Amino acid sequence: MASKVEQQIFTCIENHESFILDAGAGSGKTWILVQTLNYIIETKSNKLKNTNQQIVCITYTNIAKDEIIERTEHNELIRVSTIHDFLWDCIKYYQKELKIKLIEVIEEKLSKEQGKLDGYTARAVKSREKSEQKISKYQDAIENLNTQKIKINYENYSKYSEGKFSHDELIIIAEKIFSSYPKIRKITKDAYPIILVDEYQDTQKETVEILLNYLLGSENFIVGFFGDKLQQIYDTGIGEIPNTYNLKLIKKTENFRSSNEVIQLLNKLRTDIQQYQPEKNKRVGSIAFYYMDNPDDFNVKNFLKNNLQEKWSVASIDDIKILYLTHRYIAKENQYEELLEHYNKANKRDCLIDNENNRTFCKYADFLYDLESLMDLFVTNKIQQFLKKTFYKVDSFKAKKKLYDFMQELLVIKNTNNIDKIIEFAISNNLLPKSEQMKNYDFEDEEKKEFYEKLMEIEYSQFMRLYKVQQDNTSFSTKHNTKGDEFKHALVIIDDNAWKQKYNFNDYFSSNNKNEDRFKRTNNLFYVVSSRAKNNLAVVCVSTLSDDAKFKVKEWFGKENYYENN
Repeated sequence: MASKVEQQIFTCIENHESFILDAGAGSGKTWILVQTLNYIIETKSNKLKNTNQQIVCITYTNIAKDEIIERTEHNELIRVSTIHDFLWDCIKYYQKELKIKLIEVIEEKLSKEQGKLDGYTARAVKSREKSEQKISKYQDAIENLNTQKIKINYENYSKYSEGKFSHDELIIIAEKIFSSYPKIRKITKDAYPIILVDEYQDTQKETVEILLNYLLGSENFIVGFFGDKLQQIYDTGIGEIPNTYNLKLIKKTENFRSSNEVIQLLNKLRTDIQQYQPEKNKRVGSIAFYYMDNPDDFNVKNFLKNNLQEKWSVASIDDIKILYLTHRYIAKENQYEELLEHYNKANKRDCLIDNENNRTFCKYADFLYDLESLMDLFVTNKIQQFLKKTFYKVDSFKAKKKLYDFMQELLVIKNTNNIDKIIEFAISNNLLPKSEQMKNYDFEDEEKKEFYEKLMEIEYSQFMRLYKVQQDNTSFSTKHNTKGDEFKHALVIIDDNAWKQKYNFNDYFSSNNKNEDRFKRTNNLFYVVSSRAKNNLAVVCVSTLSDDAKFKVKEWFGKENYYENN
């Protein structure tokens, strides 16, 4: 029997009414999404088949995509896709229009660069040279596109003169296409009458606007958003969908994950959704807040042994999930600070540590992840998967033996060599191919050249340790790693000294929201990490809190659960 929330969504489907499902942490949002897809199949499959239509389910990552495909049993009427793949499939056949809009994008970049050049003084020689190079490149690309027959393609890298554009430009070009060509809008809506968006809060604002500004409004078209505005963790996400679109708002208030103690804390962090513990959830647990005020004296392992191991009755401190809220601390604990700092300085950190979609922005990071994955498959003896992933041709026993020897050598040399040697070994022995983006890397750009040269000098073992953290093979995580995860026992460590101006817990606990965006980010962060706990949650603050902040903490956690300098 369908739940009340499911029935509300099913009614929206029948009435062709677009909607938002706001589902608090642990409420089973993905289950509801899958139930919605199954309902549509059960009630509308014949109509969809007869009209050659599909339901679209847009996911944020390929991992989520694979999970939903599995849970809907690979039904051919459901098209599960990331937003970039979906948008490209909608527009890729309109080559004439794509060329027009790509030229528009390049002309906008050209105009911006010319504005920069006009502002440089005669002494800014390097900056002027760099701008002049870009201007020349843009002008050549526009001339090529205008005078030659070139197919426009979405790739992992941009090469405008050959009609290739990347992740960055796809959303911009798609918006230009949908805003300019009503016929393309109609064809898209006719092919996909129902579009469901998973984790809407982390979906780019521009993407949501494409769906709502250019596709919504047709009588037989429905868009449904599934997520929770308080669980926005990516800065590029829209967060909350404006109520100007008049979408039906549906709320899910059960929490199947956490103990009642954790749920009551979560209810104090938000006012829009008040959760309760359903009968199916029998968990009991505890919450606690520790104020240390001296990060130099704080040792996480000693803290766990002295304060939580016995209290939570855990056999080993390894059974407690440690949620450091900054990558800097985890990098320090796991000895890959130099690698992380290198990506930080180049503003490419997300390529290194966020979801797999962002890795396409730096093919060297993407290559290293693929290489570590290949070694994992080899070491764990997953031979069939290993042979599918490697590009080494195994057509004889001799070739098989040679491949085995290469992998054994790689496993040895990766511990003592820099990144350049490991990449060179993998490519020269055909273990993995050199990507097009790597082949076309712009070494004429001085900044890119410096980034590449420094990256190649870093010890490969740093990336090995980062990979281990990203694959969650340690007890440490950040908010991005933990999204959607749950842990029986969770320790959250907060430190206002660690994230410059992005978050501020002292202001947050003090109810100081003068910096509204920062206050909201901090609230979302605290909600996400606190909601990961199934039974027990402890928060440790190692930076200074004001009296007002401590008062609020005691109010939320209870005076009996507040400990200072323990």
